[in-house]
Amino acid sequence: MKGISEYQRYGKGNRYVYIIGGEEFVSSFPLSYPDTVFVSIKVEDWNRYLSPYRAENPFRKGDYFSGEADTLLASICNELIPLVEKDEEVKERYLVGYSMGGLFSLYASSISDLWKGVGSVSGSLWYEKFDDYLSSHPLKIEKVYFSLGRREKESSNKVLKTVEEKTKVIY
Repeated sequence: MKGISEYQRYGKGNRYVYIIGGEEFVSSFPLSYPDTVFVSIKVEDWNRYLSPYRAENPFRKGDYFSGEADTLLASICNELIPLVEKDEEVKERYLVGYSMGGLFSLYASSISDLWKGVGSVSGSLWYEKFDDYLSSHPLKIEKVYFSLGRREKESSNKVLKTVEEKTKVIY
């Protein structure tokens, strides 16, 4: 599966939550949600596979995000989901991402209607022109969850500092 270095499945049930980022916490989630299957997706290269289109990297001069989110999305939709959910009756499916994974989850929901909802946890919504992108590519989902840390807006980096403002615009 291109872009996915590994995945882990935790729990049982007919609600599926696919999570990108925060892998170290996922194994404990079924304790609180016993009717839910959590699938932790470890992505090979965040700057490559979680970025929706090519953009300059504001954290490393001369470095770029390569914009191969469509490749990862195809791997998740066409390979991972059929493998994980094989012969199961799925009631609901969600996609949650942390940081660049939060950006990816919103992007994925503008392309695919496979998800009932998505979550963007400390999403990298400062990403160059992503708010413009979403204004012309509506989300195909019922529910969206946003959360944002307090430190981002206090960053010395001008771009990262815009994350709260951009999150509000996207909301």
